[in-house]
Amino acid sequence: MLKRVRSTLGAHIDYRGAIVGATLLGAIVFWLNRSHGASPAATAALKQATYTFFVAGFIVRNNERLALKRAEPVVSLVVAVTVSSCLAVGLTFLVHSLKGTPEPLLSTLPTALIGPPGFLVLAWRARRQARLRCAA
Repeated sequence: MLKRVRSTLGAHIDYRGAIVGATLLGAIVFWLNRSHGASPAATAALKQATYTFFVAGFIVRNNERLALKRAEPVVSLVVAVTVSSCLAVGLTFLVHSLKGTPEPLLSTLPTALIGPPGFLVLAWRARRQARLRCAA
């Protein structure tokens, strides 16, 4: 049963991206909220890291799927980046709007700035890898 759960999660979460994102964004959010004290900053950072690990890992995998869904590369990339960015920014703001984050808007800013270019690179990479696999 544990193997089945792990397999299912692995199909829907990009673990490497989730770990990198959780560490990076958790640290940034801690730094942005540090003026409110260590405890509120740590709460905001933990919320961000946990959210990023689970939700952003799923969004990255979904971004790759959307990038491969259509035959037209430009349309695929635009759809993948737009949907993924809106999900990431909206859900991040929602998480930080819940009690415990002193600066919800400021804590959402890193996702809004890093997300779209990151999703574009990941979507482009997914299309490129798929093209290389087909050519081989």
